[in-house]
Amino acid sequence: MTSLSRIPGEDNLFVGGVWILNIESSRNSLYESNITHVLSVIQFSFEKWGEEAKRFTHMSIDIDDDESSDLLVHFPTAVRFIDSGLNPQGMDTKDDEGTTVSPPKNGVYVHCAMGKSRSVSCVIAYLLYKYPHRFGGKQFTESPTSTQRRRVTAKEAVHGALKCVQEARPGAEPNPGFMRQLELWWEMGCPADDDGAIERHPIYQKWLYDGMLQEARDLRMAPDTERIRFEDEVRVKEKEQESAATQKDGKEVRCKKCRRTLATPNFLVSHTPTGQAASTNCAHIFIDTLSWMRPMLEEGALDGRLVCPNSKCGATVGRFAWQGLQCTCKQWVVPAFSLNRSRVDEASVKLICPAKALITTPTVLSRDVVLSAVHSLPGDGSVPLGSKAAHSSSIAMSEGEGRAKPAHAARALGYLPTYPS
Repeated sequence: MTSLSRIPGEDNLFVGGVWILNIESSRNSLYESNITHVLSVIQFSFEKWGEEAKRFTHMSIDIDDDESSDLLVHFPTAVRFIDSGLNPQGMDTKDDEGTTVSPPKNGVYVHCAMGKSRSVSCVIAYLLYKYPHRFGGKQFTESPTSTQRRRVTAKEAVHGALKCVQEARPGAEPNPGFMRQLELWWEMGCPADDDGAIERHPIYQKWLYDGMLQEARDLRMAPDTERIRFEDEVRVKEKEQESAATQKDGKEVRCKKCRRTLATPNFLVSHTPTGQAASTNCAHIFIDTLSWMRPMLEEGALDGRLVCPNSKCGATVGRFAWQGLQCTCKQWVVPAFSLNRSRVDEASVKLICPAKALITTPTVLSRDVVLSAVHSLPGDGSVPLGSKAAHSSSIAMSEGEGRAKPAHAARALGYLPTYPS
């Protein structure tokens, strides 16, 4: 590989190894390329350069070239540094005749030890951020739909940007961990507004959690119970339930014995390979980690039974295994929270009313809340007042128990309530 490789395109962007900075006779190539900014994706300092160091604006990211290293969190800082070097503000001047004169383009040199993995990853992150249209994307507007679209195209986009770099540097090859992080960067929409943009993002937080689970599996231990992520609680905090676009039509799963809702469509986990149709013969229904599992998971076991959360039922509905389970269709799910299809019922649900966007998880409702909801149904055409659907929305109460039973009123609102035991 050449020592200094210019990335194809209009930008004066270069990638390479550290030795060009360590050998004094090789520095002329930096000056000839008008390089003003140096991004070191390695521990590096210009301290020994003396006055010559003042010619460069420098930033260093000290990180190992290891699949488990978190380079993703540094992408916002890195791409903003590269962008500020390539596109400085207020650099135009005027000649004696008043004509605007643009100075020679500044150059940015991104390097690591060999110019193969870490530095290439940061250059790819910049290309995806600055020129998404080149790789099948566009400027990102955050929404569930755009996130899903980017998730599907992430691998293709990252490999497209890598090929662009390999045109100039054939040996460019980020390690698999960094390639996965670049896919997540694309999926997030390449957020670079500030240094904390990645840390705040739900996708990054989920990735960190998955890494913690992997470490626990490697040690053959259950994860720390205080760090277990219950998806229904997390999504409430993220306010995901406020958007109707995040809701799914599909089947919710209920305990066969007491009819208690165990999982709604948003929390079902597909375990079929991408592009293949889901099998209907699987003995297991896999779901996310949900808060009703807390008492079972807090015991700290690697695997165990999942029991219906209805205290008056207590039926075994499935099992969990932090190390994973293999379904009858031969697919592995890791970690696995499996409901036994013979012990649950599946009921089709379809979102029919705007109010359904307010609730994505089974919700405990009192009699007064349900009655109030029924009386406040709008006559907007979705559930016309006086219609058969509205008329059948009366609430049946169990004598002596004071519990509202499942009724059409809840369906008219777009969800099936779970009642206190």
